Amino acid sequence: MPVSPAVIKIKPDQLEQLEHLILKNPHATTVNKKGEYESFRINFAGESIIAYTSGKIVSNGPRAEAIVQTAVLSLDSLEIDIDIIIGSDEAGKGEWLGPLVIAAVALTPSQSKILQSLGVMDSKDLPIDKMAGLTHDIEMNCTDKNILLITPETFNKRFQELHAEGKDLNDFLAWAHSKAIADVYQNISSDKQIRVVIDEFARIKTEQRLARLIPLESIELIQRHHAEDEIAVAAASILAREAREEWIDRQSKKMDLDLREMSVIDAKSHPDCQLFSKLHYLNTMVKR
Repeated sequence: MPVSPAVIKIKPDQLEQLEHLILKNPHATTVNKKGEYESFRINFAGESIIAYTSGKIVSNGPRAEAIVQTAVLSLDSLEIDIDIIIGSDEAGKGEWLGPLVIAAVALTPSQSKILQSLGVMDSKDLPIDKMAGLTHDIEMNCTDKNILLITPETFNKRFQELHAEGKDLNDFLAWAHSKAIADVYQNISSDKQIRVVIDEFARIKTEQRLARLIPLESIELIQRHHAEDEIAVAAASILAREAREEWIDRQSKKMDLDLREMSVIDAKSHPDCQLFSKLHYLNTMVKR
């Protein structure tokens, strides 16, 4: 059975250094690129390594994968002034089926490199069959982690309360991310230089919520779009997605229903559909 290629992702401005590190090995030779989106191609011991300008690296074979992992671990670190990076991300925010899951992960710079070399990247760029293995890698190579799973019943109840107070989903997300991050922060020594990275969705609300739980003057807080290129955020996205998928698996088995198959019904397109009504009931009433 053929082995699928190994894929990792680095920052585009690290590609030149990575190529140089790989070519130091006598078994590595440069091969002509095949397209404008390729940064370089290398033949390593009869196996190919293809690097794309986006930062994605594809290794076709175990020897190629191993040399790429070694090179990634040797890349210059840009985080010499930071001891710990805490990243958070969520899964299930825009989907009506299943829970909302928020995860936070704390990594040292060296742990970030290890996880990057093992293929940790934004979960949206990964197939579902990679989630379990990468979740194990993250759990074995992190300083701390926390997963906050909010069941549909709890979500619906809390969201109705917020709506009555004139608040919206961003208020809910700000609370959830802050709680997940704070739980991780509490387990880290106070003498550490800590950076917290969050995908930006409501800057002021998130900062205000987090300030209730963490002294902001003790950390560096970064809120930005596409934060998943930070390995700690990418790791959090994987833990959140895997926890959500496991919950749906458990509930499907418990109810003897294929919830994923049933979720293709669109509420707006099929407002009178009996199947949707049944699913809406399940989504509201099902408990963890």
